[in-house]
Amino acid sequence: MTETVSVFKQGEKAAMISAFILLAVTVLKGAISLVSGSVALQADSVHSFADIFSSIAVWAGLRIVQKKPNERFTYGYYKAETLALLIVAITVAVSGILILTEAIGKLFQPGAVQFPSLVLMAAGLSGIASFFLGRYKTRIGKSIGSQSLVGEGQHSLVDVYTSLLVFAGVSFSALGYPTAEVLAGILIGLYIIKVGLWFGKDAILVLMDACLSPERAREIKEIAEGVQGVIGVHDIRLRKSGPVIFGEMHVELLEGLPLDKVHAISDEVEKKVRQRFKDIESITIHAEPAHKEKFKVAIPVTEDRGLESNASIHFAEALFFVFVEMESGRIENVYVKPNRATQLSRKKGIEAARFLVDEKTDILLVGSVGEGPFHMLRDNMVQMYVMPERVEIKEAIRLLNENGLERVTAPLKESETDHV
Repeated sequence: MTETVSVFKQGEKAAMISAFILLAVTVLKGAISLVSGSVALQADSVHSFADIFSSIAVWAGLRIVQKKPNERFTYGYYKAETLALLIVAITVAVSGILILTEAIGKLFQPGAVQFPSLVLMAAGLSGIASFFLGRYKTRIGKSIGSQSLVGEGQHSLVDVYTSLLVFAGVSFSALGYPTAEVLAGILIGLYIIKVGLWFGKDAILVLMDACLSPERAREIKEIAEGVQGVIGVHDIRLRKSGPVIFGEMHVELLEGLPLDKVHAISDEVEKKVRQRFKDIESITIHAEPAHKEKFKVAIPVTEDRGLESNASIHFAEALFFVFVEMESGRIENVYVKPNRATQLSRKKGIEAARFLVDEKTDILLVGSVGEGPFHMLRDNMVQMYVMPERVEIKEAIRLLNENGLERVTAPLKESETDHV
């Protein structure tokens, strides 16, 4: 939270600097518009006056955001920043309506602009100030994830175009076309109303918890599915709260995983998602068991005869492993591979476990398994079931499909050949 507060103080500072600079520019433009009688500059002055309140609203929002969560506001005060954006939107839209009303009133009675060079100077100075303020606020807003400050920055960049309209209108008025200056005021008013509605739409969508980025939800799904042990992901929900995002998602894990492994997988999903998206304040992971339709079963055997092979209860010393690929309870494919652990003189169990992990085994039927291999297999989400002695492979598969085998939840040390 301390780091978050420090980040928002940057935005608070940017909003306050903007308010002071805008105040100076507004006073200058207002005074010159009264002396010159320029409708366009007067409209721009009203607009800049509204911008001051917008900057103050953003400053207030960013200041409130820094308050810590409490019993009443358990998710913090982040949406205060979105309320600030809504105030900005309303202020901008109202100022646009006032400008438009004033300009239309003078459309049929345009007057000559006095001291045009002074008006042009004010418009040019306003445009330069708006340009640098816009870039400054947009940069700070993006760096801290402040939607309202980014909106303020974009608004200031729009003000550059309003200053250009004032400049063009006054220039044409000085050349003998006074209506051009009034038309510039009307265009400024219409454009400002559009900007206000645009900001208002964004603020309302956030306050209504709308998902503003379906692409992000899809990317989060891909990240979660890439975590070992996750079978499926669904019901991803994201909601923006001011400059941060809260989320929740359901992840499907293998049935029968121990609780500590479920927590470890959930933590890994959260870690990877938050590493990718720094503005996610928290994401709640709902873990639920899922039945895997396609899986691969490994069975240690003494000979290479496919499903006709004799099963071996000695995990590390078995000469071969039969791999049975299953889908919806049916055998889809069978293949046999030599147990590479038999080539070693020690730590055969560990090497046999590593071999099964490399083969992407989902289920192991076994009579004995040492502590080291047991933990390696469990950590790699290989489920283990106790295989009865002197059972045919087809019978073992049938018992597995009918949930007739006992799950291995601890090392089985039936034989010293499995010790590592």
